[in-house]
Amino acid sequence: MTGLDPDALSARAADDLEAAEGFQQPWTRDLFRKVPRHAFVPDRVWVWSKDAYRPLDRTVDPVGWAQLVHDAARSVVTQVDDGRPGTGGGTLPTSSISAPNAVFTMLATADLAPGHRVLEIGTGTGYNAALLCERVGTRNVVSVEIDPAVAENAERALHATGYRPAVVVADGEAGHPAGGPYDRLISTASSQRVPGAWVQQVRPGGLIVTPWRTTLATSGMAVLRVTDDGRAAQGHFGYPMAFMDLRGQRRDDHSPLRDVYTRDAWENTRPRPVPSGPHWLDDDYHARFAVGLMLPDVHADRQDTDSGDGDEPAWWLSTRTSWAYVAGDTARQWGPRALLDELAQAHTHWTRAGRPDLYRYGLTVTRDGTQRPWLDTPDGLLRQPSAETPPGSVAG
Repeated sequence: MTGLDPDALSARAADDLEAAEGFQQPWTRDLFRKVPRHAFVPDRVWVWSKDAYRPLDRTVDPVGWAQLVHDAARSVVTQVDDGRPGTGGGTLPTSSISAPNAVFTMLATADLAPGHRVLEIGTGTGYNAALLCERVGTRNVVSVEIDPAVAENAERALHATGYRPAVVVADGEAGHPAGGPYDRLISTASSQRVPGAWVQQVRPGGLIVTPWRTTLATSGMAVLRVTDDGRAAQGHFGYPMAFMDLRGQRRDDHSPLRDVYTRDAWENTRPRPVPSGPHWLDDDYHARFAVGLMLPDVHADRQDTDSGDGDEPAWWLSTRTSWAYVAGDTARQWGPRALLDELAQAHTHWTRAGRPDLYRYGLTVTRDGTQRPWLDTPDGLLRQPSAETPPGSVAG
């Protein structure tokens, strides 16, 4: 039965990846064929349904499970809520096996060669570690996983399929200095702050490839080469992709609006006219990515409205100290920062720079973890807009 035959499903996924140019290097195609993806997926996975993640069990729906596992463009959630879902289901995906198109894009970007020493951050199911073993050799792979249960399951799947990389239970932000220096560091968890420890543990000329995000743009990829003196890593952003966050950076993804907004603050602000709302947040990913670099702590939450004028959404902007609201041609803002003005200034700066796409932006990270985004070249100035009002006052 085709719906259950892993070989047939894998072959179809390979065709889909081929058609989508998902195999950017010939050796990535070979890896896909050699490593059985389904062998790394637990019998219970999680799928979003209405308002929560619900279990999908292989024993209950074997066809649905198999087709999901072998979908070339979909990740599969293998853990929710750090392994402690409630009776009503799960709310936060906390481990997964990444979509094949993302997996092989990252491997090709890392430019792996046989014999490379590789540090993987985020073992997950172990599938990516197995692919690394096939490419560079089992002895050359160290994989770090923060969750002991996830690490144990991954190691079991790796051993069952003939792979024995070093699997270390630890916080991936610290890397694993005992196994370094590394030629490549590949993170399967997204970061907003690239740890300085990663720079320290990769040799000069080596590469760091990690999903990367801001509070405005949740998908991106940083491709950083360590400088000859080993003091920093820098490079341009690559093909954007969204991954689960490093656990130590997870809290930054939650909007602070609920902590800073009060009804009294709303009543103490005055609505003001605005020429147009920030509709580009919905329509232009390149603008959103660039503005996210300039305003790294500003969150934007979309709120659908039924105003009758084309269902134009409202937007909430927030930081730990300030918030702003815009709907149609009116807005309110409160706190020491005038967030609507900052957002408008950053967007104007992007427009005047020629509306550059995300691939023209880059990032420099030093050994102590200091990071600086830039445009075109590492010495390219990236303006940080500021529109402050006197502390404690009301903007708007």
